[in-house]
Amino acid sequence: SDFKSAEDEADSDDDENGNGGRRRSRRKRVQPLAYWKNERLEYVAHGEEGSLADAMGDMAVVGGVVRANPTPYKERKAAPPKKKTRKGKRKGGDSDDDESAYAPRDVEPFDTKKLRKKYDYVDDEKAVAWDEANEESVDRKLVSYSESRVMADLPQSKRGKKESKVVARASQAFNEQGIGNFPGWISGQLDLPPTGIKDAESVGLCSQVFNVASCQPKALEFALADPDESDAQFLPETAQRFLLSPGDMFCVPAGNMYRIENHSKTHECKLFWTMIRPAPEQDLRMEEVAPTSPRGQGSNAQT
Repeated sequence: SDFKSAEDEADSDDDENGNGGRRRSRRKRVQPLAYWKNERLEYVAHGEEGSLADAMGDMAVVGGVVRANPTPYKERKAAPPKKKTRKGKRKGGDSDDDESAYAPRDVEPFDTKKLRKKYDYVDDEKAVAWDEANEESVDRKLVSYSESRVMADLPQSKRGKKESKVVARASQAFNEQGIGNFPGWISGQLDLPPTGIKDAESVGLCSQVFNVASCQPKALEFALADPDESDAQFLPETAQRFLLSPGDMFCVPAGNMYRIENHSKTHECKLFWTMIRPAPEQDLRMEEVAPTSPRGQGSNAQT
């Protein structure tokens, strides 16, 4: 990690922005912290004297900022384009192009005998891994096998007369609690049967990413509420809508409300999601600064 004093951080910010001849605040400003990289503020004694010291008492002040080192990046060369080959037709009229890498059909399990002779493979979902927050090795869940996840119907909100009554089903694969400056996260699976709907909900102070594993191309709708609506409401007439296909991804930033619908009448949609929760210490500081608003309240903890 790279440590910068509060003065260096503020000077760097002023140099980048410039004052343009305008009068600017003398308050020290820092760039937003990437808390998921363990960036944080370092607090020290204020060091004031006289009446100001009496007024401040034992209050600590920001002495510096711990910044994460830049993420290494290795440039990759693009692979040469593959030559097109003629695709045959299967019985029933399905072509080889319909075979999806995200949801292979009728594929025999790989024979692992030779691999197991060379290495020991873990068949359980748990193994020993390093816990950075507690600085120790622990036995923890690292794998979630699809056959071990239990899908459950999500709660259904009040829907319009023309809306489908089919509900989405979801399960959790991992649920990691945050500790101190380390954020927590949850991940799992979301299935939408044909015409299924995941009703509108807010992610609160969390951020969520979805990966579309399988669906009928362009049949999956992701809708994001207009952020300018009062009380973070989801209104159908102002929502921003997208039509997605297998392999697509989408995200819901903190403080936003979203809705998902499968418009296909014949194909199920399968998605995998990850939700990042604020680090506990940062969450407490945010609560002290401002009262909870409708944007900061999530309506469903499972997804």
